[in-house]
Amino acid sequence: MNQHEQEAIVNADALQSVCSQLYQEVGVAQSDADTIAEMQVLMDLRGVHSHATRGLPGYVRGMISGNINPNPQLQTLEDNPASVLLDGDRGLGHLVSIRAMNLAIEKAKAASIGVAIVRNSNHFGAASSHAMRALPHDMIGFATTNGLGVNVAVFGARSVSIGNNAFSYAIPAGEEPPIVLDMACGAAAAGRIGTARLYQEKIPLGWALDADGNETEDPGQVAVILPAAGPKGSALAIVMDVLCGPLSGGLMGINKRFQPGDTPLEKRVSGHFFFAINIANFTPVSEFKAEIDRQIQMTRQATPRAGFTRVTLPGEIESELTQERLANGIPLHKEPLRTLEQLADELGVEIPWDRQ
Repeated sequence: MNQHEQEAIVNADALQSVCSQLYQEVGVAQSDADTIAEMQVLMDLRGVHSHATRGLPGYVRGMISGNINPNPQLQTLEDNPASVLLDGDRGLGHLVSIRAMNLAIEKAKAASIGVAIVRNSNHFGAASSHAMRALPHDMIGFATTNGLGVNVAVFGARSVSIGNNAFSYAIPAGEEPPIVLDMACGAAAAGRIGTARLYQEKIPLGWALDADGNETEDPGQVAVILPAAGPKGSALAIVMDVLCGPLSGGLMGINKRFQPGDTPLEKRVSGHFFFAINIANFTPVSEFKAEIDRQIQMTRQATPRAGFTRVTLPGEIESELTQERLANGIPLHKEPLRTLEQLADELGVEIPWDRQ
């Protein structure tokens, strides 16, 4: 079965409406549900399906079970002119992070840079969905996270010893699409390996090890994800862990998993780190954007190497996918789509598209 036969095309607005209703059914306020659904559908539009609506059933069931708080009351633990430390009240990471990033942006308006650090949260989806919130404010955004998941080997190891701590930078441009870097510190995100498993595709050698410590092409046999670019990836993962763990008053990922001791739960779950840089406080925004545009345009003129048809910058392909899918619909794998539809049936939410 080829890829297209495994997929169904779903309209973005219809998908967003269903997702918002599902969150509302488990107690999320309508305005918050609308915002979270918009963020997750945007990731489907950008082709980042592993961190988009595919994860919604797990989040909703986490709320039903009580593991995720649908209406978190964020507690401010520290508040300074350029920074804030928050307790996320076990809330859905998307919602907690929206509020945290908005605070970082407000801080940056007055203090040039704003930092928001969160502890006691949950999985926050795609890092870029938070970093990009700075773009309409003519700011550079950054987001990173850690959690209980320890699935990457530090360079030279064959056992898991660090989280796949993703991070994102979002940089505004003028006439060109923004530069948006969103990367895992491992050779691939766990969700991307899951996508390969879903489509019954092999993964490249160098991405992961099996339980015996051998490199594997089988996504179903992955026991350990290898770091991206060898020592560079594992070093980046450690730095991201520091920003989200100890700096928030929590733990490094490996200690959350293997040596939690009597540490309170709020220090052992997901932590996040965000910042926003107010460009106008350093240089004229128009000049900054014009220079970013020139960089993008000059980069496109580079001669592609063998095996490549074009040269692109981070986020460029995702921006193009968004426009194409807004016009023609989003291709979603039928299996996770059926899981979403089954959840809608359970919660009494009507599906507006034809089922496969």
